[in-house]
Amino acid sequence: MNQPLSNNWNSRSDSYDIIIIGSGYGGAITARRLAEAEFTTKPSICILERGMEWIPGLFPDESEDLTNHLKNPLNPLGLYEYRRYKDISIIQGSGLGGTSLINANVAIIPEPNVLDQDPWPSTITSKMLAPYYDDAAKGLDVTQHPKGMDLLKVQALNKRAAQLSGSRLELLKLAVNFTVDGIDPETGVERHPCTDCGDCVTGCNIRAKNTLYMNYLPLAKKSGVEIFTQVKVKCIEPDLSGGFSIHYERFSPRHNLPESGTIRANRAVVVSAGSLGSTEIMLQSRDKGLKLSDAVGTRFSGNGDFFGIAYNSDQRTDIMGFGNHPNDPPRSDVKAGPTIVGVIRYDRGKPLKEQIVVEDLTLPRAGVNPSRLLIKDLSIKGKDTDPGIGDKVRELGRVARDIGFNLDGALNHSMIYLVMGHDDAGGTMNLKNRKLQIEWPGVGNQGIFEQINNELFLHAKALGATFIESPLWDYFDARHLVTAHPLGGCPMGETRHTGVVDDCGRVFNGNGDKDVHHGLFVTDGSIIPTAIGVNPFLTISALSEHIAKCIIEELNK
Repeated sequence: MNQPLSNNWNSRSDSYDIIIIGSGYGGAITARRLAEAEFTTKPSICILERGMEWIPGLFPDESEDLTNHLKNPLNPLGLYEYRRYKDISIIQGSGLGGTSLINANVAIIPEPNVLDQDPWPSTITSKMLAPYYDDAAKGLDVTQHPKGMDLLKVQALNKRAAQLSGSRLELLKLAVNFTVDGIDPETGVERHPCTDCGDCVTGCNIRAKNTLYMNYLPLAKKSGVEIFTQVKVKCIEPDLSGGFSIHYERFSPRHNLPESGTIRANRAVVVSAGSLGSTEIMLQSRDKGLKLSDAVGTRFSGNGDFFGIAYNSDQRTDIMGFGNHPNDPPRSDVKAGPTIVGVIRYDRGKPLKEQIVVEDLTLPRAGVNPSRLLIKDLSIKGKDTDPGIGDKVRELGRVARDIGFNLDGALNHSMIYLVMGHDDAGGTMNLKNRKLQIEWPGVGNQGIFEQINNELFLHAKALGATFIESPLWDYFDARHLVTAHPLGGCPMGETRHTGVVDDCGRVFNGNGDKDVHHGLFVTDGSIIPTAIGVNPFLTISALSEHIAKCIIEELNK
């Protein structure tokens, strides 16, 4: 299916039986499963997505293009969203397919005892979710990189792994295609094998990344779901007939002011706008009179995300992505790899609060040239783990090659790390002047981040590199965090006292301990009540597979 997936906005109906807000993992998975399910009368279903539809091949891959496609009040349809708050900043995507368009593809299951923590409903366990993890992994076609150990950055990651007892490097399962070349017979989507270009997090122009645009969304469309883009939902109001009125704004690239309107859901609404988006909708809906649990806006987590850099080592790493430009300059001998390929899982027998994972990162093409100079400047404040005159001469030579755009320069002898651990999920979200705010005083001072920082220094030392601490955390001792994995805000719980939704994603109505709004569900990262310590999309997907089944059962009663 190479034509656009989205429907013409003017073809919409005034009402649908089921309306799904958002097209990320929660929304896309739910849409497909509901559309394929057996009902006495087939329901009409639509998706409302705030972002644009992005056709693979048209993602920006130059540094100036990234700036032009940043989402902001003057560019509400931008692909890349960076939200900065006092204590933490968030990176996420906006488009048909949600953050799957620009994430790092990592499909990993958390430790079993993550789900045993008190905030989780007692029915949500690793054993219960196991078949749903399998369904999601199959739907997203996850697999390991067949030549992952040949990548130089993975070999560099293994340098530190070899020094550790009880931990080892593993190749991750990725939502990336390494084999199919042509039209997928099930989805009708054109797919091509990964070229190790490194552009996963700016958008795959190869058609190798298994985003939701390549699987769940076309299958939902095939089964009758209507998809509308550029529609931002403001709030939800229940009506007297048992349905819901959804108030929205629709943005157009040709008009500065959005079109406002209302669309009706006759039977069910599924809120799947992500941690920030879903929480904002629920807070705005509460202000309009929707009765909710007092837990809305609580248990926000950055999933323990942390970053660090090992700069200008003696070991070649090839982390400079080249995108869909293998001959500009000639890079036929360079394999940057997907954004993330390997992982070291630490201290698996210790308490969760002490467990971390460390993963490699590749720079996308659009980030390469700015990073040559930026990281060089940051290294001035870095810690050289391998001092000496001879080493300094070699380092200066590599820096000079970087300035001359030589592929054998300092940047291709560096490592960028993404680390995840377990923060306390103590952030809160609220509305101030009708805008979402996140407050989490002192989060950057939690002990897990000092632990991570110390371990990343040892990674740099294993390579003889200069260690650069996460800049926003280190500079001026700000202890500011950055996360690509926002979680919580509409957390699951046993009752309305501990959660916004129950174990089936049903929204508590604020009356009895377990009374719910019939027909109102949330399924996305916002319902996860704790950090999970690994990349979260597979867990979000498994929960969404489970909740889709719950919705089908409820609507069939």
